[in-house]
Amino acid sequence: MDRADRAIMTALQADSSRSIADLAALVNLSPSACHRRTRALEEEGLILGYAARVDPRRIGLTVEVFVEITLTSQSREAMDRFERAVGDFDDILECHLMSGSADYQLRVAALDLDHYDRIHRDCLARLPGVSAMRTSFSLRRIKRFEGYSVPG
Repeated sequence: MDRADRAIMTALQADSSRSIADLAALVNLSPSACHRRTRALEEEGLILGYAARVDPRRIGLTVEVFVEITLTSQSREAMDRFERAVGDFDDILECHLMSGSADYQLRVAALDLDHYDRIHRDCLARLPGVSAMRTSFSLRRIKRFEGYSVPG
């Protein structure tokens, strides 16, 4: 990956809706070279896809929740069962396998506390193999993820 590839990836993370012509001008490439490089980055799996960043508050999701999960067993089967189940629930936005005291950390967004209570009862409480769940509520987001700083 060279300077041009890093510039393309940085620019697309900032605004993936710009045209190839605009992107090419921004990164100082011809449109055909920019298009070819962008497709190569996609084919190599460096660019996984394109999506709109949605403001959760503007769509009513005012409560952001982090849930630490400890399983009853760390066997491969128990972890596989838990991870498959997490994939079945759209209310779970992210799931990370963790080091430290908890096995997993989940991120959930809810309309309000009543909605989170329903998510807890109908989703989180149904996850297999859970021995402990610790919930923390975000009071305010300080920094939003806007993309990776491409090293190099």
